[in-house]
Amino acid sequence: MRLKHCNVRGCDKLIKQGTDFCPTHEKEQLERKQAYIKQRDKAKSTTKGKQLANAHMAHYNASVRDEQANAFYHSASWQHMRDYVYARDMGMCQVCGNAVTDRKIVDHIHPLKVAPDEKLDKDNLWTLCYRCHNIKTQLEESIKGQPNGNNKLKHISKQWWVKTIKEKIK
Repeated sequence: MRLKHCNVRGCDKLIKQGTDFCPTHEKEQLERKQAYIKQRDKAKSTTKGKQLANAHMAHYNASVRDEQANAFYHSASWQHMRDYVYARDMGMCQVCGNAVTDRKIVDHIHPLKVAPDEKLDKDNLWTLCYRCHNIKTQLEESIKGQPNGNNKLKHISKQWWVKTIKEKIK
């Protein structure tokens, strides 16, 4: 079995390869993470936090997302399909299995820009958590920059996305 040092600076305890912290620091890290999540969730529930989130989305819709996509994502047909897919997936991220409670992120497996004919295809939609959605978006941008990238994005399977995103999470 291969060993390595704990990730905390100054800690010289040896731990199994594939783990990040010794048992002492693992507990501290977990407490720190729980405190962060509690603080983040509290901030999201305040009026100011909601205002900041709404302002961010308004800016994104106005300056980043194109007009056609913005109109589509505000259409009744999209909102009904999004709610259907979210319910079908039982509000669980289809990659990591975490509950998606704060925002309904229903993502196109084949992006809207490269497969507009699949925009309301329930087999092209899945629920993702914020973290997995961000990883997928970064991967899409990377693939899009490659030669023939849009064609590649149009043919990538759901299984490939799951495998690749899980590798990035580790």
